[in-house]
Amino acid sequence: MTVRRVTATRKSATGYITHFGCEDQPGVLLTAADVILDIEVGQYTYVVSWPNQRATVIHATDAGGGYLRADRDDSSRNNLLDLPDC
Repeated sequence: MTVRRVTATRKSATGYITHFGCEDQPGVLLTAADVILDIEVGQYTYVVSWPNQRATVIHATDAGGGYLRADRDDSSRNNLLDLPDC
């Protein structure tokens, strides 16, 4: 399985991640739906590199449906929101 390193995200007005920017595809924005599909079928693993740590992006669900998140610590925060905007 190929690993893609996420370097930026685009967020909606409500704080949901709508697009991803990846190191191996400069200038290309991947939709959250495409990333979810890639994860679900096992085509790609998406990761975020933080100082001294790497976190895997996962497809999670809540009452509102599916969303993407990565945890780099024990908090309940979605650390993908800390990435720069793309």
